[in-house]
Amino acid sequence: MPFSVVTSETVNFLISTIIIICFTLAYGMGLTPYILLYPIVLAVQYVLLIGISLIVSSVTVYFRDLQHFIGVFLQLLFYATPIVYSLETIPENFRWILKINPMTYIIEGYRNIFYDQQMPDLKMIGVILIIGIALCIVGYLIFNKLQKKFAEEL
Repeated sequence: MPFSVVTSETVNFLISTIIIICFTLAYGMGLTPYILLYPIVLAVQYVLLIGISLIVSSVTVYFRDLQHFIGVFLQLLFYATPIVYSLETIPENFRWILKINPMTYIIEGYRNIFYDQQMPDLKMIGVILIIGIALCIVGYLIFNKLQKKFAEEL
């Protein structure tokens, strides 16, 4: 189930990417060779989200009220991710809040590729990949341990 949800949302994101490319071309910005790094950033995002979804989906079966807290947390995470604003607009003494959010580096990677037309920070993308792989391993172990009683809990 977690794989199907993340995969279907990734397909939706790919469709949104086509729209972003159209806007980039319409505004005369064009595309650069950095677009070739887009699949790498997307793959890192996918791995990170799979790991998170394995953990969250496993635990929420047993702690159903957790889904309400997750909703609030995701709302806070949205505002702590530079989606509608750039990282540079945040005062330096508050940037640490954004820098502990792994999605910041993924969004900045997309922004670098499409808007700034420059090389994304591959070092940080690599760090996020390692975090994502670790979350996948932990999520897999948690999922396997807890799945035995999923049917009873549901």
